[in-house]
Amino acid sequence: MIPEFRPGELSQWVSKLWKNGIPEQNITGVSHDTRTLKPGNLYVAIRGDQFDGHVFVDEAFRKGAAGALVDDRFHWSENPILQVHDTIKGLQELAKGYRKKWIGSSVGITGSVGKTTVKEMCADVLSVKGETHRTAGNYNNHIGLPLTMLAMPATARYGIFEIGMNQPGEIGTLAYLLQPKIGIVTDICNAHRERFQSLEDIAREKMKLAQRVAGSGMVILDRDSEWYAMMRSHTCASVRTISFEGIADYVGRKVGDGVLNVDGFDYTMPLPGEHIMRNALRAVALGRELGMNPSEISEGLRRFKAPPMRWQESEFNRIQFINDAYNANPLSMRAGLRTFARLPGIGKKWVVVGGMRELGTTADEEHADLGKFIDGLGLDGVITVGELGRRIACSGPQSFFQCSETAEAAQILKEHLSPGDRVLLKASRGEQLEKVLTRFKEI
Repeated sequence: MIPEFRPGELSQWVSKLWKNGIPEQNITGVSHDTRTLKPGNLYVAIRGDQFDGHVFVDEAFRKGAAGALVDDRFHWSENPILQVHDTIKGLQELAKGYRKKWIGSSVGITGSVGKTTVKEMCADVLSVKGETHRTAGNYNNHIGLPLTMLAMPATARYGIFEIGMNQPGEIGTLAYLLQPKIGIVTDICNAHRERFQSLEDIAREKMKLAQRVAGSGMVILDRDSEWYAMMRSHTCASVRTISFEGIADYVGRKVGDGVLNVDGFDYTMPLPGEHIMRNALRAVALGRELGMNPSEISEGLRRFKAPPMRWQESEFNRIQFINDAYNANPLSMRAGLRTFARLPGIGKKWVVVGGMRELGTTADEEHADLGKFIDGLGLDGVITVGELGRRIACSGPQSFFQCSETAEAAQILKEHLSPGDRVLLKASRGEQLEKVLTRFKEI
C-alpha cells in the first residue's frame, strides 16, 4: 500500500509553506523520475552533474503530480510547489518526518560485502512474521534511502534498509536519517578504498551505523571479524553475536552441502557458498531475536531469490553460466571464485573475470594477489577482460587468456566449451562483464 501524506505535514517537515495553492487531496507517494511518476505523487526535482530535474517539473504536473519539491532557483510554475534551498536535503527532511510518524521496527544493514543479500534474506524472513518493506535494488545512498523510506507503507511492521557509501561521512548521515532500531554490519574489506586511507578507516565508517543505534536497540555483529571489538566498544545498543569459529549468541556449523545448522536446527541454503551461510546466519539471528521460531525462519529463507546478476544461473546450449557480475571487491571475488571451484560435477569450469574498481592505491596489489589466488583453484580455464583484468592475468600463469573486450572472451569460450561445462562471470559492475554471455549467444 502506497503511503499517503497530508499536504500540511509535508509542509511542516520541510518548514516551508506551499506556493501557488495547496494540493486539494492527500499526496500518494514520492518520485524523482517523471518516467515512473504516478498520478498523485509529489515530484522531487533534483539537480545533478548530468541532469536537472527542474527541467521536468511541467512534465510531472502533466502526468498528474499533486505537487513538486523544487529549489529556490526555480521560478516558473503555476502549480503547487514546496520551495527549499536544496531539494536533496528537503527530500531527506521529508523522510525524517515520516520516520518519526511510522511506528514499525527499522533494520539498517551496512558493510563492504553481502549487504544486498543480507537485506533480502532478512526481509524474506521477517515477511513470514508480518508486513515487511525493503530497499528496492540498490537504493541505498543519500537519495535512494529517503525515497525508500517514503515508499514504506504506514501499515508495515518491519522496514529493512540497506545503507551504502562511497566516501567518508555517508554512513553516519544516513543512519541518523533512518534511526534504526536494529543494526547489522556485514563483512568489511577494501571496497571503495580509493576514498579512504586504510581498511581501518573503512571499518570505522561502517561502525557509524552501530553508533547510531539507540541504547534501547540492538546491533548484530560478527564475532569472527577483526573489527568486532572496535564496533562493540562504540555502540550503546545491546549486542548480539554470530560466529562460525567460537563462542557467540548464534553459532553456525556447516553440516553438509548447502546446510547450515544453528542450535540444532538445519537450514537449507538457497545458494552455494560459505559466505552465503554467514549471510544467512545474520538473518537467522535477526529472526530469533524478534521472536521467530526456526521453522518460520527456514520458510523465510526458502523465499529468498538472488537479485539480478548475483549468482544468476542460466543455461545456453547445455552450458551453464553463472552471472555474478553485479559487483566485486577482493573479498567477494574470492568468495565467489572459491564457491564456483568447489561445485560438484564432471564438466569443465571456466571463469571470466574483470577488474575490481575503486581500490585506489591498493589496486595493483589487490589484482596481483587475486591472480595468484585464482591460480591455486585448479580451474580448467581463466579469461581476464580489460585493463584491470590484465593486472590479474600478469600475476597468474601463462595459461590465463587476456582479452581487451567481451566479444573476444566470448569467442574463446566458444572455442573451448562443451555441453556440461560451466562458466562464472565475476567483476565490478562498471566492467559490464555480463556482455560476455550476450556475445556468446550471438556467435
